[in-house]
Amino acid sequence: MKKGIRVGIERHPEPALLVMGVLFNSHSACHEAESRLKVLFGPLHGSTAPVSFDFFTCYYHREMGRELFRCYWAFSEPFRRGALAEAKLATNRIERSMSIGGNRKVNLDPGLLTPESLVLATTKPYSHRVYLSKGIYAELALMFRKDGGVDFLPWTYPDYRCSEAVDFFKAVRKEVLLS
Repeated sequence: MKKGIRVGIERHPEPALLVMGVLFNSHSACHEAESRLKVLFGPLHGSTAPVSFDFFTCYYHREMGRELFRCYWAFSEPFRRGALAEAKLATNRIERSMSIGGNRKVNLDPGLLTPESLVLATTKPYSHRVYLSKGIYAELALMFRKDGGVDFLPWTYPDYRCSEAVDFFKAVRKEVLLS
């Protein structure tokens, strides 16, 4: 008996949830960004409380100032996985429109939360990033195990490794994607 060729069959993935890492230098900038994003992506399912970002890095100090805060949001509406690049382009436009003198008041990092992983969008190419389209790349940041655990990658940012972020993403994943 001859063995046949196994041909892959295209399958459309289940929608993901759009999540957002939000870095900001004033609470009013955070609220303004939230209002604009809700118009584009719908209501929030949940969010974390802002925490000081200064513990993680001083990379943004020159542009955004020294007292920075980080929080994470998850949107309620199912999000088409193929639209991550468009989401990043939209957040870039919001960042630019809110900037003063070319300096951002808010940095918005969209990502896709799926049962399997958290994938972030970025404009910076690197060996571990996959090109999506229109100048946007994707980076696998977290991998969720079937036992409920989370695996980090060597390049996973420290603020995405912290317990506040991991616990938030795990809870949203369980509440929305696995229920």
